[in-house]
Order: sequence, then structure tokens, then C-alpha cells
Amino acid sequence: MIKLLWLALLACLTTSQALASEVSISHAWTKASMPGQSSATVSLHISSKQDVQLIAVSTTAAHSAEIHSMVHENGMMKMRELDSLEIKANQEVVLGHGGMHLMLVDLTKPLVADEQIPLLLTVLFADKHTEKIKVNAMVRSLHESNSEHMHH
Repeated sequence: MIKLLWLALLACLTTSQALASEVSISHAWTKASMPGQSSATVSLHISSKQDVQLIAVSTTAAHSAEIHSMVHENGMMKMRELDSLEIKANQEVVLGHGGMHLMLVDLTKPLVADEQIPLLLTVLFADKHTEKIKVNAMVRSLHESNSEHMHH
């Protein structure tokens, strides 16, 4: 009986570990903040082995974190908060390119180059369970361009 319980527990743990490894997040970064700056954008790459939705973001670096899109409307660029972001299986989504990004609102302290800020991303799977994924975003210098960083 105990052996069966251990096997059942092992099966549950193995499944959870596999689901947690379904989503990959990389290249998370933001720029150092300027004096008086109260918000910042975060760029990152996210992909998954199965269809998922990014449904929430949190951080200790700001009072709130939001998923945003930029759209060109009536000759003006407008930023909109999204409830979620769909990530199709085996397709990488690059936030920070094409207007999609994470927005840190009401920074708790200035963002300093070469530090890292913690992010907690929540993804929703098709079976309705969620997973929380921890990632650190590197804070780049205000003067460092994206192309400079890609060569490091």
C-alpha cells in the first residue's frame, strides 16, 4: 500500500515538473531609470511547448506590473493593458518588439544598471491550471543599445 502511494506521489511530481518545464523565458531586460521616472518597460522572449496564456506579472520593483500592447490608431500610438497574452505552441513571442511589452508601474526604487529585478509570470494552460515562473530581468545602462547587448 505504501509503495502504491509513493508511486502515485512520484507520478504527480513528475507531471508537475514536466508542466513547469513547458514554458521558457529568456533575454529579460529593462533599462536603468532616470531621476523621477515612475515606470519602465521590460522586454523578454517567451515560448512554450504547448499553447498557454500569460495572464499575470508581478514584481517587487514596482507597485504593479502589466502586460501591454502598443497600437497605431488614428495617427497616434496608444498603449493598452491586456488581460492576457496568447503564446502558441513552439512559437517564440518577443515582448519589446512590435509593441508588446511588460510595463512596471510606480517603481518602488530607481532601476540601477547591472542589477537584476525579479519577475513572477503566471501562465494558464489549456487544462486551466496555472504555473508561476520566476525570472530575473537584467537592468541595462541607459546608454546601452539593444544591438550592443546582443553582441555580448
